[in-house]
Formats: sequence, structure tokens, C-alpha cells
Amino acid sequence: MFGLSGGCSPDTDYAARVPAGYDVSYANLVEDGTKEGRLVIWSTTDRKVMRDLLSAFERAYPGITTDYHDLSARDVRDRFLDEEKAGRGNPDLLLSSSMDMQIKLVNDGYAQSYDSPEKGNLPDWANWKNQAWGVTAEPVVMVYNKALLSPERVPRNHMDFVRLLEQRDTELQGRIATYDPASSSVGYLCLSQDNATSGHVWQMAHGLGANRARFFSTSEEVIKDVSSGRSVIGYNVLGSYALDEAARNPELGVVFPADYTLVMSRIAMIPTTSGHPNAARLFLDFLLSAKGQVLLTRHAMPSVRSDVERPMELRGTTAPMRAIRVGPELLIAQDKLTRNRFMKQWNREIEAGAASSKQIGPTG
Repeated sequence: MFGLSGGCSPDTDYAARVPAGYDVSYANLVEDGTKEGRLVIWSTTDRKVMRDLLSAFERAYPGITTDYHDLSARDVRDRFLDEEKAGRGNPDLLLSSSMDMQIKLVNDGYAQSYDSPEKGNLPDWANWKNQAWGVTAEPVVMVYNKALLSPERVPRNHMDFVRLLEQRDTELQGRIATYDPASSSVGYLCLSQDNATSGHVWQMAHGLGANRARFFSTSEEVIKDVSSGRSVIGYNVLGSYALDEAARNPELGVVFPADYTLVMSRIAMIPTTSGHPNAARLFLDFLLSAKGQVLLTRHAMPSVRSDVERPMELRGTTAPMRAIRVGPELLIAQDKLTRNRFMKQWNREIEAGAASSKQIGPTG
């Protein structure tokens, strides 16, 4: 749990806290949210990334204290559903990088509608039914250790990565890292999007098995494995975490695949059972505002808005960005039959690759 306090008592001049450009009637929402006094957020985003934004929100709306819980994507969903079933108090806002899980909750009727005044500043793909809101536009990238992989061998697109796997070089054995789609909803979503876009996934899975790849549940774990030199290269990680680590470690290289770069978004929703819905609406608006988005870009989380400048690390990127739409298309990834079929073939290719590696042996 993460609590912040603005340290000042709320005054009653609610109109003075209405953001510039908003209708004067917004003062009513400010008053109602301030009187609620509390905002409970369950999120997959690290506390340290959100700290500045939460502090700024509390300064903008003194009298509202944020209660921030940092959880895994599965915990966000499972705990939320458990609380719903038990009829206990639930969070006021869910913020998750698992786009498909959030959309499933929205589709199942757990989200309330809110027509944010920031809606017009967002691309069409970032909003579904005024219930699911994409708040970032984060590229999915590859990372590599510059000390362990020469520039000419660095894959520049997805098929380059597959070809690197097919070389079966000794130095890559057991030193390729990526998401485990069985334990990571984000990893599964990325792979399903790759499969829909390029169809290289099964060839890649075979190569991962042949190279005895290492599988992890989070982007941070993959990046740490590569940054430390335990692994040489990592596939399909969130660019925000990769760029943040690269700023600290010059040996970590980041690749935006030149054929296409998937763009994911953290999705915010306000549950129908929110105990502080007005405070949640204030926070959602703040999160989507130019001010809130700028605070996110300081942690290499690109803005979903076109009027907010990209993080410096992204400004020279020319790779074509393919945004994953916030909408019902993501429900396919949550279909159990589709997922089971995908995982069955994934495991089959991983095992076949591992078996072929034992038969052929590594090449130098």
C-alpha cells in the first residue's frame, strides 16, 4: 500500500481548482471528489513511476489522499473479482498493462462510464465506450547487452531475431530471455499480436526452444537479466522499462523493430462499485491531461496524446508504430479455447526446438 498526503487542508474555493479550459460546472465534481477524501488505486505500474504524478494530483486537489497498491496484472484482476464476489469494498480505479484483462472486465459490466473532458485530446484507439481509457502509448521492444552482441548481429526486425535464433550459436544457449506467456498476460498478448501481424511466432518458438531460452513473468525481470549480462538478448519487453534501464546502464541497447513496433497502453477503468467515484474521475482526468502525461514521460512512458512531446529516447525513432486498439478485439486474447490452442502449439514448438537442439548440437 502506498499512501500520500498533500499536507494541506482543503479550502472551499472549488472553482479555483478547475483546470484551465474545463467548463465551470467541473467545480461540482471537484467539490464532490474532495468531500469523498480518498482514492484507492490498484495498479500494475511501479510505485516509483507514479510517485510524482500522485503527489502532483494531491497538490492539485488537497483533501484527497491516494492509497496506491502495486500488484501484478493477474492479482489486479483476481483480487478485484474476489472482492466483487464477496461484496467487499473495491478499488476506485484499476490501472493495468494487461490490456485484454481490463477489456474483459469492462465487457463483463464491471466498469462505469465517464465522459472525460480530455477525451478530445486522445486518439480514437485509446477509448472504448468511455469505460476503458488508454493512458500511455508504450512501444514493445527488444533489448541486448552491447558487450555481448556485436552491432552487426543485433536484430533490427522480427525476422532478424528469428534468423539469429536459427544460428544456434553456443554463446546464445541459455542466454535469450523473454516473457513466459503461460504466467504473463502481457507476454501472451504481445505474442498473440505478433502472430496476427507477421505469423513468425511458431518459427520463433521453435528457435527459443532450440536455444534453451529463459522465460520470465515481467519486463523488468527480462531487462535485468540482459542488463546484468546473464542473458545476451531479450524479446518483447515494454519500452518504458527498457529505456529507463538504458539511461542507467549504457551497456543496454534497445531496438525498435523496423518492420513494425507494437504499441501497448496501460488501461484505466473506474469500477461500478467504486466507493469514491468522483475522486476517481478527477484522477482519470488528471492522468489524461497534458500535465499528467508529461509526468509519465519523465519515466520514459510515452504519452497517448499528440500534443505532448515524446521522451527524448524516442524522438529519433522511425519504426512504424502499430497501436493495439483499446476495444473488443482484445477479447479474443481472453477466449479460453483460443488461449489453450495457442499455448498448446507454443509448448509443442518449444519442446520440438529443444529436442532438435539435442539431436543436432550447437554450432559455433
